[in-house]
Amino acid sequence: MTLDNPLANKFSSAARQYKQHDVLQRLSAQQLLKQANLNGTLLDIGAGPGTDFSALTAVNQVVAVDIAHGMLTELTQQFTEYLPLCSDAQALGLQAESVDSIYSNLALQWCPNLPQACCELHRVLRPNGECHVSIVADGSLAELKTLGFHVNQFNSVSALKQAFMSSQTQNNTWQSIDIKLECIQVYFDDLRSLLYSIKGVGASFAQHNPNRTVLKKQQWQQRVELAQRLRTEKGIPLTYQIAFIRAKRG
Repeated sequence: MTLDNPLANKFSSAARQYKQHDVLQRLSAQQLLKQANLNGTLLDIGAGPGTDFSALTAVNQVVAVDIAHGMLTELTQQFTEYLPLCSDAQALGLQAESVDSIYSNLALQWCPNLPQACCELHRVLRPNGECHVSIVADGSLAELKTLGFHVNQFNSVSALKQAFMSSQTQNNTWQSIDIKLECIQVYFDDLRSLLYSIKGVGASFAQHNPNRTVLKKQQWQQRVELAQRLRTEKGIPLTYQIAFIRAKRG
């Protein structure tokens, strides 16, 4: 299935350069994999250019889902044994109870209807299967606001939990839903690389004035100077609040 929408096209066109800017994604993936109990048929939602699951001996098959065909093209070149599926997290196109575990790293904050996506997670997961997800949460990117940029509104922890709770059915519930909110800081050499990095996590850096989306040279220079004032020994910081979610299906 090929999805033709602006978001899918945007990610497809950025697929080849994605790994140049996925600093946060790599940090959160390391943390998510450390605590994840993944086995059997693994569904990776928002797979992007691919995650290496080869160290997980209990996993025997990876189904890699992404909304962007270009991302899956990149993925299949490196992970030839994965099963690619161009699909939306809100309508996965998989049979009910067809996967043993689910992994999703910094992808579900893109979903306009997160409760619907959580319903799909619950539907395709087999009983006793586990879902391990990281999502950008409310309170992220304070530095962008300081620099005068607009920041998309992310879900609060309570809203994330409610999205999972609402996905339960009368006969099938989640045995447990555990959410940990952790702060991850990433650093950049300059403002331009900082702004490129946020594109992949569903953030916006348009100006507060929606009628003027292109910065004039003087305005850009002002923001560059402001960013330099934020600089630490490690670089210009960008702070994220990341929700790490573990949900076990009943």
